[in-house]
Amino acid sequence: MLLLRITLGIAIVAALATTALVWVQVKPQVEGIIAKRNEFEGKWKSELSARQKAVKELQETSEKLKVTEADLAKTTEAKNKAEANASTLDASVKSLTTQLNQAKEEITRIAQQLSAWAATGLTVDQVKATVAELKNTRDANAAMEEEKKLLTKDIDRLNRELLIYRGTNDVPVILKAGTKGKILVVDPKWDFVVIDIGSNQELLPNGVLMVSRAGKLIGKVKVATVQQDRAIANVVPGWKLEELMEGDIVFY
Repeated sequence: MLLLRITLGIAIVAALATTALVWVQVKPQVEGIIAKRNEFEGKWKSELSARQKAVKELQETSEKLKVTEADLAKTTEAKNKAEANASTLDASVKSLTTQLNQAKEEITRIAQQLSAWAATGLTVDQVKATVAELKNTRDANAAMEEEKKLLTKDIDRLNRELLIYRGTNDVPVILKAGTKGKILVVDPKWDFVVIDIGSNQELLPNGVLMVSRAGKLIGKVKVATVQQDRAIANVVPGWKLEELMEGDIVFY
């Protein structure tokens, strides 16, 4: 029993000695691992802090960038409005410059006219009286011309009637150049037609008109009687190349 205790005590002492020896050998390694762990933990915390700081700075920069972009958009809008206003003002300036030049030209023209009037030695009332007299003279001349035209027509008509009374109605009647109308009614039995032109178009009795259809000459008619907007014409013998129809064109 005593021997067992001694053996157990020796074993315990030996184990303690071995443990102490192992601890002495392992302690530097453990301390190195702990130091590396602490160093790694310190670096991790430093990097984490730097990362958090970078994230915060990035957020602040992003906010500043948003504000800058908003300011830039406002500045761009203001710039575009300013350019548009400048263009409008430039167009207004050009328009006003043109109007000013035109006004200057008008003033120059009026000044020249005033100088010309002053050179005549006439007063404004005398000029007005002269202008009124000139207008009256022109109106009188125009009236005389119209009366002359009417008298000429009457003389021509009377001459033609005189020729008819004398039996010389074969004298050709000159109609107005470009006279044109169309046939309204056709009487094939008596070979006469009614046309839609008359004295309003200066149509004259015994005037001869050509008849065409689709650009083709199909006959001639001779005016017998004339009203204001109608006339009766007889088909010229030997000149009815085709049967005349309503809507055929008559022309001189």
